[in-house]
Amino acid sequence: MTAPRKNWLEWMVFSAGLTLLLATTGYLGYQALIYRQQPALLTVTLGEPWAPNADEPERVVVPVTVRNDGGQTAAEVTVEISLVHDGMDRVNGSIERRELTFAFVPHMSTRAGALTFEHRPGRAEMRAQVLGYLEP
Repeated sequence: MTAPRKNWLEWMVFSAGLTLLLATTGYLGYQALIYRQQPALLTVTLGEPWAPNADEPERVVVPVTVRNDGGQTAAEVTVEISLVHDGMDRVNGSIERRELTFAFVPHMSTRAGALTFEHRPGRAEMRAQVLGYLEP
């Protein structure tokens, strides 16, 4: 008794599956080699301030987004947001200063949060910077 021969459709499906498997494995291997040697590259973006309460128009919430374009995950990312009046220092360089900590920011991803300020950043300028992070 001889085994049944495969028809052309079975060979096409097999070829497509094998091609997808090899392409995915190659891509993931390439990404692992390239990004393994790069440190975290963090950037901070501030959203538009908004007032949560009509009763307290001065108190505002500022959305904060941190993006990691680097190759490694960053842990305990501490971000500092300052309100600076006309680029000049008032007390230690800012009118008001807040810090926000993100537990993890994996590579090629973003994390979002928000901070509350007592002063509306009208003429004040908002400045954001990453103070530091840990390599897990």
